[in-house]
Amino acid sequence: MNDRTLTIGAIGVLLLIVALITRNGDIAWMALPFLIFLIVAILQTPNLERVSLGAKRILEQTRTNGIVSVIVKLDLQNKSREPVHLFVQETAQPGMKITDGELSQWATLRAGESTELKYAFTATRGEFSWKSIRIRVSDPLGLIQSEMLLPDNTTIQLRPQIKKFRAISLRPRNTVHSPGSIPARIGGRGTDFFGVREYHPGDSLRTLDWRLTARHPRKFFTKEFEQEEIAEIGLILDARRNTELRIGEESLFEYGVHATASLAEMFLHQGHRVSLLVFGENMLTAFPGYGKRQLQRIMSCLSKAKVATENSVLGRLDFLPIRIFPPHALMIVISSLASTDRSFFQRLRAHGYQALLVSPDTIHFANPTLSQDATNQLAVRAARIERRLWLNEIAQLRIPVIDWQVDQPLFPLMRNALSRSRGQRET
Repeated sequence: MNDRTLTIGAIGVLLLIVALITRNGDIAWMALPFLIFLIVAILQTPNLERVSLGAKRILEQTRTNGIVSVIVKLDLQNKSREPVHLFVQETAQPGMKITDGELSQWATLRAGESTELKYAFTATRGEFSWKSIRIRVSDPLGLIQSEMLLPDNTTIQLRPQIKKFRAISLRPRNTVHSPGSIPARIGGRGTDFFGVREYHPGDSLRTLDWRLTARHPRKFFTKEFEQEEIAEIGLILDARRNTELRIGEESLFEYGVHATASLAEMFLHQGHRVSLLVFGENMLTAFPGYGKRQLQRIMSCLSKAKVATENSVLGRLDFLPIRIFPPHALMIVISSLASTDRSFFQRLRAHGYQALLVSPDTIHFANPTLSQDATNQLAVRAARIERRLWLNEIAQLRIPVIDWQVDQPLFPLMRNALSRSRGQRET
């Protein structure tokens, strides 16, 4: 039933009651059309057991200037032998912005006929899924309606846009013993000359240093080359509520998501082993891996990443499970920081990790929206001093810090910071 059914039934019953009270036959005749209308609707209401509908959802995705547009086509077909009058209605999911079409549609389908519901929405990123299709089947008059749920397991991931970074030369303290592009500071197979040692049985004759051997009779010497290996890199994206700042439709967290995606693509393209942890209300993890498949896993995590809905006692970085990262990895933390985060970086250094902090500047991000009166200017100045003190405390731990103004390119800052961090020593 719906509002129309209740309204017509109430009018008919009310007229009959008034006719009985006043003993007026004319009023009773006035109720007759309403009651006949209602009875006809009840008699022509279809039996849901005889209704058979087929549904197929088609999704088309395009990206323009970082905004993803998705066209949704929902095809419904009447597989039953009788005509079906139906109403299909979709629900906009969080993060969707409908740009074209309608989310609902009435249709009358004869046996074998089909109809299409089409609409389009935009989003920056996210995971959107449809578990069922809600359909209301009714009589031809639209009075008696019955709801059907058709199964639908369609999912689409809108992944953050990757900005291509050029390769950055890394010199971490520790490397993974797998062929790569980073000089490992140990002798072995490579291209750069590393040193000379005495010959050991089994050494290739191609590596003998004949000149040095000629100067030392009865001794043989072998050239050693510097091994080239890969780096172990861990990415940590901060998704806590107290580090997020949203102004209008712009979110500071979204800048961090896109920066993480670009860094992951750059390091994986160089052949390094990369892992990811999104730390927030629900932690998302991509364990260490290589290549395109690992990039797909990381992008899948980033498409699902959301800022925590509220602050939590467990929302401090101190509770972050750093042991899921391999020992001695280069840890890159993307966080706008909170006042209690210094102890987390102390933990990183104590456990032997090499670290780098990329901190989006919240004050620079919010400043354009603030009024330029003297009070606000003084408050902004005090906030900048406080933030600078936080960053200096972390820098004193021999951790390179990037104070990133999000309207500026990140790549030059990363290149300079990683070059300065070469040979970073334990404290």
